[in-house]
Amino acid sequence: MKNLISRRKFVISAMTALTVVGSAGFWVRWKNTKETDITEAILKRRLGGLKIDPQAFKIFSNEMIEHRKSYAKQLKVLGMFSGLLSLLTPYNFLPMGHPIRRLENYSVSNFLLATDFFQNGADINREVKYLGFYDPYKRPCVNFFIHD
Repeated sequence: MKNLISRRKFVISAMTALTVVGSAGFWVRWKNTKETDITEAILKRRLGGLKIDPQAFKIFSNEMIEHRKSYAKQLKVLGMFSGLLSLLTPYNFLPMGHPIRRLENYSVSNFLLATDFFQNGADINREVKYLGFYDPYKRPCVNFFIHD
């Protein structure tokens, strides 16, 4: 009895099906992703050891997009990979000044400045409270390095 389908035709059709399903999956992920997803993933990965309410990451991410509307389109594209970036990052392998490195540095440093972390002496055992988005032009000066 002769085979109805050759191995080559089977492999080609399987690869075509995987490509179609994968493309559809990326499209659905892109349509359902929000601009804030990537920032939340970065903050959860980098600051996961601190005692922070996860809602603070969401609030900060929304406020960051409000202050940096020009980033929204790029962050939406990166948001497709937020699940992967919440587990691992290419940060150490990227050259200084790379946009992903700058995004991580900006997100983490501004989040910490927007909390009471430095006001409490950078105590990692204390719960970190979110105070509000850090904007040096709108928020009064605070000496972060002097605490009670």
